[in-house]
Amino acid sequence: MANELDRNDGVDVTLIFSIANPAASATTALTFPQGTTGFKVPAGYQFHPICLSGASNADLAAGTATFAVTAGGVVLGNGPTAVLSDTVQQAVGVKRVDAAPINPGVLVGVSVTTNGAYAPTTADLDVVLIGKLLPAA
Repeated sequence: MANELDRNDGVDVTLIFSIANPAASATTALTFPQGTTGFKVPAGYQFHPICLSGASNADLAAGTATFAVTAGGVVLGNGPTAVLSDTVQQAVGVKRVDAAPINPGVLVGVSVTTNGAYAPTTADLDVVLIGKLLPAA
């Protein structure tokens, strides 16, 4: 795919999330560096998640960790995702603007879902979420 990120209007927003030692067989919300849970979409705007990049600070030996964008704590069905595995220590996913807009007043976040084989559970995960703030439709 190409040109998903080609857009010349709106305001670009970059959000950084992380989690230390996520458990296997769990879905966990990531947080901002100081522990807060996300970005509140301002009145009159929608947040359009367009790029999600995730990485582990340790070599994953088994299993998967799937990152997804959340709106009010609920995973977006059509938002960008990224999957880490034994052979993939850094991953990225993109979506076009308007694929999964998040409405004003809703908290934008990221979750990670690990499967039962996920190891090591001592790995720390970081995510960069890039989106566009555009006037609400």
